[in-house]
Amino acid sequence: MPRVRRNRPTLKDVAALAGTSVATASNVLSSRNKCVSEALAARVREAAEALGYRPNMVARSMKGKSRNLVAVLIPEFWNPVFTKIVTGAERVAAQHGYLPVICSTEGDQRRQDDYLERLVSQQVDGCLIAPVSSDIRSIQAISAMDIPFVLLDRPFRFPSNCFVVAYDMRGAAERGVEHLVAHGHTRIGFIGWDSPSVRPRVEGFADGVAKYGLDPADCPVMLGELSRESGADLVCRCLETADITALFIGHHHLGEGAVMELVRMGVAMPDQLSVIVFGNPTWAQVMSPALTCIDLPDIEMGQVGMELLIKVLRGEQPETPRIMLDCTLVSRASVKDLTPAMR
Repeated sequence: MPRVRRNRPTLKDVAALAGTSVATASNVLSSRNKCVSEALAARVREAAEALGYRPNMVARSMKGKSRNLVAVLIPEFWNPVFTKIVTGAERVAAQHGYLPVICSTEGDQRRQDDYLERLVSQQVDGCLIAPVSSDIRSIQAISAMDIPFVLLDRPFRFPSNCFVVAYDMRGAAERGVEHLVAHGHTRIGFIGWDSPSVRPRVEGFADGVAKYGLDPADCPVMLGELSRESGADLVCRCLETADITALFIGHHHLGEGAVMELVRMGVAMPDQLSVIVFGNPTWAQVMSPALTCIDLPDIEMGQVGMELLIKVLRGEQPETPRIMLDCTLVSRASVKDLTPAMR
């Protein structure tokens, strides 16, 4: 009869049986009880005994020692912005002798928490992470695991002691409105993704509308899901709502569907409708006409984030825990100049 191979119980198994986190189980079993109640500590020890759990002595011997191993967590690989962020981070990690472990959370909170627990159990030195959302609850798991981390691509809505590298999305959106106003547009629609992660883009658009004295009734804001289908639907609703001369598309993924719908409807850009896209995807550059875009410094974000993380890992004091990266408006042929007609 073949011998049945039993898997060795892990710290994650102990945590699951005790009904707690991997970080708490690790603290209890390594005698670092960090504000853990005696009842919970007893439950963890009982779970370890019931499972026959034995600590990994190799991993324990590495505790407090650098493995030159860093984790990079992003929401998705299909988005070229995150692909470029990873590229920048990987370059800097390699320059400093660190090996990056790259994971996609697919925008799922439970998947993110699971990855973090497993990465910590593998003794990674630190973590570079674009959380699944800007909600503070999104990073509670990593905050509890007592390893250095840097947050990427999310608004500054986390505690002040967090290290964060973010885009100035609000300022960039306001500059987009400024560009359209400078070209004579006063009736501007905005379509975008309904998510806290990109809320500053909507706020920046509203700032521009107010700053330049535009009538909000002439500048409708339509928000929806992050999909091409939603982009197509939003652009139709926006055109039905107001007689706009320009459209500000708040996310490049929505933009694919929106621009395809404009082409299907026979709307000529920029003669009938001027267009700006937040993001600078390849498809926007090869369109005819090529589209004016808000270019995100995505590779720079990965580089700056990894440099910040390595400084923290080496015990250096960063000049600032929060870094805001400027976005660039790339002017192309999709914005019509209406100012001659206004003279």
